[in-house]
Amino acid sequence: MEFLLTDRETLALRLKSERENRKIVFTNGCFDILHAGHVDLLEKARALGDFLVVGLNSDASVKRLKGSSRPIHDQNARARVMAALKFVDAVVIFEEDTPIETIRVLQPDIHIKGGDYRPDDLPEAQTVRENGGEVMTIPLVAGFSTTLALEKSRADAVIVIPARFGSTRFPGKPLAPLGGQSVISRVVRRAMQTGAQKPILIATDDARIAGEIAAHFSESAALAVMTSPECHTGTDRLAEAIATRFGKMKERLIVVNVQGDEPFIEPQHIEKLIELMRANEKLQMATLATPMSGKSEIDNPNIVKVAVSERGHALYFSRAAIPFDRDGVGAGYLRHIGIYAYDARWLRQMAALSPSKLEEIEKLEQLRALENGVAIGVAVVEKGAGIAIDTPDDLARAEEFLAAMEV
Repeated sequence: MEFLLTDRETLALRLKSERENRKIVFTNGCFDILHAGHVDLLEKARALGDFLVVGLNSDASVKRLKGSSRPIHDQNARARVMAALKFVDAVVIFEEDTPIETIRVLQPDIHIKGGDYRPDDLPEAQTVRENGGEVMTIPLVAGFSTTLALEKSRADAVIVIPARFGSTRFPGKPLAPLGGQSVISRVVRRAMQTGAQKPILIATDDARIAGEIAAHFSESAALAVMTSPECHTGTDRLAEAIATRFGKMKERLIVVNVQGDEPFIEPQHIEKLIELMRANEKLQMATLATPMSGKSEIDNPNIVKVAVSERGHALYFSRAAIPFDRDGVGAGYLRHIGIYAYDARWLRQMAALSPSKLEEIEKLEQLRALENGVAIGVAVVEKGAGIAIDTPDDLARAEEFLAAMEV
């Protein structure tokens, strides 16, 4: 028998001679990226009968169901791979989004779906049962899914936005309204303008923030990842969110930490940071800085300065004026911009380390990396940071800034 059969009527005729003595099993799907979970389902499905038919969504059908970027492989390539499996007896391609008509024509004895479906929720279940068939599900294999496989294949760079409701100086600031949108929604929309992997992840311990994200963004655009309220720092929250989403990363994954109170962050700054990490696969951490010259800024302990080596690595971060211009020769000062990119593997290690001595003195968490011998790449950008929302007064300034932009 030919394995690849695009004509279900022809297949139905061939199955007539098989039906008296053999139980026909049918399953269907896009099977865009074949993985171990698929193989397990197909093998178990075949064991339930004598003849396994796999219904394959056509390219047009996959595009309607999964979006314009799918399928990864065209229908002929997918059918060829499927037909090569020893427990698959026939492959039929169907144009509809659900295989109701294919099932009506083939009349399988058993219709199989994965354990993420409930038989009674399937639109094709009634057709199966009307023809005397049975609908069954097979439990999924943990850790394997097409979505996860796609995420891993595209997991070059992901943006995570830590967002905490219980700020000391401004409780609830992620949900504070700013020009008709919440602060956190504005941050997410800026992050979405980059080429980083979607969805943008929001690491939070508060259901109200998670609800805000769910109400204004699709899960493919932005997704809240719940973290423990016991996280002491943004780095802890970031590391926990990555562990929850991706598990124990063995491959390199660039994680960009965008602060949840930066509604005017420049998407180009995020891209610059990602480019820096991509350019050097050995780099485990990177950040940004911008030139500054005003004495009030240089002497302000609330503005963090960074000294950078000729190789573009951070030598030190400080609230003090560094370098100290002893002879007045005109030192070039760099203001640190608090956005970071990490190799996910280093991020988890860093979060597990105890605070370092200099970190405790300066109250600057990035010094933990330097004290543990990890280089921090620094990219210098001309445009500095926008207004960060730390207090209600900052929110008022941000409202004025938005109003001025609209004039």
